[in-house]
Amino acid sequence: MKDLIERNYQSIVKRGLITNKTTCDEFIDKIYEEVHELNMYANGGQTTFGIDELELADIILVCLNMAKHFNIDIEKVLNEKIKINEQRAHKNI
Repeated sequence: MKDLIERNYQSIVKRGLITNKTTCDEFIDKIYEEVHELNMYANGGQTTFGIDELELADIILVCLNMAKHFNIDIEKVLNEKIKINEQRAHKNI
C-alpha cells in the first residue's frame, strides 16, 4: 500500500497540483469536487449500478494524498479504525 500511496502522490506533485504550500482546505475542496463528480455519474445512471469506479478511486486517492502530505501513516490509522469498528460490531450482536 505504501508504494501505491507514494506513486500516486509523486504523480500529482509532478503535475504541480500538490506543493509544500497545499493546505488541508485545498485537499478537502478536492475531495468535495471528486464526490460531486461521483454523484453526477450516480444520478445520471451512466454506469453499472450508477457508480463510476474511477471517480470512486479518485476520492480514495485524494484522501491518501492528504494523509501522505500531512505525514499520517494512513495504513496504521485504517487498521486502528477497523479495530474500533469491529468492537462496535461485537457490541451490537
